[in-house]
Amino acid sequence: MSKMLRFIAGVHRVEAGEVNEATFYVMNTTVNRNGWGVSDKALEEALPTLHDKPLGCGPDYKIDVHYPEPMNVGIFYKATKPDGYALGTATITDEYVWEKLTAGEWGPISVVINSFRETCSKCGKVITELEDPWSHPCIEAGDGYVLVESFVFSRADFIDVPAYPQAGYLKQADAQEVVPLELLAGVYQGHQSKYKREEKKELELEELQEQNMELQTRCTELEQKLSQETAARENAEERLTAIEAERHGELVEEVLEARKKAGLVEDADAERTALSEQSGDQLRMLYADALKTQRLLAERNEPKAKHGGVDKNEFQASMDAVRTRLFGPRVEVA
Repeated sequence: MSKMLRFIAGVHRVEAGEVNEATFYVMNTTVNRNGWGVSDKALEEALPTLHDKPLGCGPDYKIDVHYPEPMNVGIFYKATKPDGYALGTATITDEYVWEKLTAGEWGPISVVINSFRETCSKCGKVITELEDPWSHPCIEAGDGYVLVESFVFSRADFIDVPAYPQAGYLKQADAQEVVPLELLAGVYQGHQSKYKREEKKELELEELQEQNMELQTRCTELEQKLSQETAARENAEERLTAIEAERHGELVEEVLEARKKAGLVEDADAERTALSEQSGDQLRMLYADALKTQRLLAERNEPKAKHGGVDKNEFQASMDAVRTRLFGPRVEVA
């Protein structure tokens, strides 16, 4: 399984003619500032794979980063390795890009390679399968670096590198000197350097902080919603309590009136107070008893039938039984 690596390289020479050409300093065999490099043998074997590879830039001539679908503005047709470093010559097919090159405004390119084998430069151990080769003890301690021993070229894109102090020098289109790749190394995609890992951690921390702020905002919104719902529930409970109190008062008055008609009330105010302390079920029982007593009174006052009527003693006994059940046994005061 191959890994994709990227690094920054620069313009070596531009030549105008029937075909506009530019030669780029591609890479060398020294370790770059990101802590990785390629072996001389690997560079020698990979050199032919630069042929026919595209030279591009981002949509609308953007040169800030690599893009998944770049514009192809040239193609490499020649690659050489003079002395431990590689040069690649490309035909520039886009007039706008050619103007940028000849004006010195464009220069750096980011070359993409696919790596198939990496080892530790210190101990020689194969670290290709490591998710992070910089975690290898030798490299972690700074005694070695990631050595790429097998790769192929994939493509190259123009890129702007203002973060590098030598960027201005690279933009000199007529520069004849070879600029060491060690000063130009850029991003190693997939296997990131210690500095890139720290940058990644900072970005992850920022993302976590943003997520935390979003969660805090969401928590505040939920707390406000809960507070509103609690206030609404309390308000509803207050209204319900008021309605129940009103209905209880109406029931007290109905029971009081029924008991008056039944002759069971001696002091209306005292009776109302006593009834107010009773539950709804108790009031309904008292109401039913009052109606029963009224009925008994009505029957007593009706003319006696030919074969019988309501006996006074029976009515009095019924009245006494109701009073005893409601208010307890009668207590005689001396």
